[in-house]
Amino acid sequence: MSACADKERVSARADTQPQAPERRIYSLALHSPGIHALVIALGVCLLAALGLLTARPATPSGTVLGTYGTDLAGRTPHQRYNARRAAAAIDGAVIAPGQTFSFSRTVRGWSADRGFLKAPVSYDGVLVDDYGGGVCQCSTTLYNAALLAGLPILERHPHTFAPGYAPPGRDAAVAYSGVDLRFRNPYPWPLTVRAAGEGLMLVCRIEGRGQENHVVLRSRALDWFAPSPALMRPGAGVARSRWHLTGRDGMRVAIYRDFYAGAQRVRHEAISDDTYRPISRAEWTTQTGVR
Repeated sequence: MSACADKERVSARADTQPQAPERRIYSLALHSPGIHALVIALGVCLLAALGLLTARPATPSGTVLGTYGTDLAGRTPHQRYNARRAAAAIDGAVIAPGQTFSFSRTVRGWSADRGFLKAPVSYDGVLVDDYGGGVCQCSTTLYNAALLAGLPILERHPHTFAPGYAPPGRDAAVAYSGVDLRFRNPYPWPLTVRAAGEGLMLVCRIEGRGQENHVVLRSRALDWFAPSPALMRPGAGVARSRWHLTGRDGMRVAIYRDFYAGAQRVRHEAISDDTYRPISRAEWTTQTGVR
């Protein structure tokens, strides 16, 4: 069996000597018009010192370390809505140096109370309508951005069946039952998660200041599993039936990550080894009235 390869590349450049902001000191006359601005600034500082004013940590800006997009075109309207809503929940999240990012903790659930809709979701390979269907596309998109950013993956789970919006082995399922996506910031500077729907694409980015390197993802198919035929019985009054068995092969696939400095590979990682079940599907057309 021949192996198949899937490659993607991203580069990053370190900003090792950031320019310090220019500082100047101005003198103010007692009756200067600018004295009002000074009073307001002093008041804000006092409120902050008393703990009565809070501010979100400053978002680091810089290089896009990893970016990835998945297609929303083949999804239901509710799945697209839920994927975009999950993206809005993680957008702007700051990951401090050494900190672990948790997708589930950041989104804080995908129930009706959180504004999510019912949409098809897979439970042990069975599609049912439930709140949050489509959220896994957001976690999958973010997972690939984290892989391309070179971040250590601490927790990731595959689906029972390979979803169509990502290459096999590159999906990341999330669920209430402790199934999460977690990765760590290994850099001595903070990172920022950016996520949004851009037309019919869902795009996630990891921003920060990274070392100059190239990350290449490779996939290798290790085995294939043909779908088993599904036995269906036509209803009463059906004289002739034409059966069409369609489905999708199952497979075992491994994902690897290589780091390059220029043209030289400096590190090789085995990321995952997943097995996806085949999908069996039966479709039929019938002609009635003839026995």
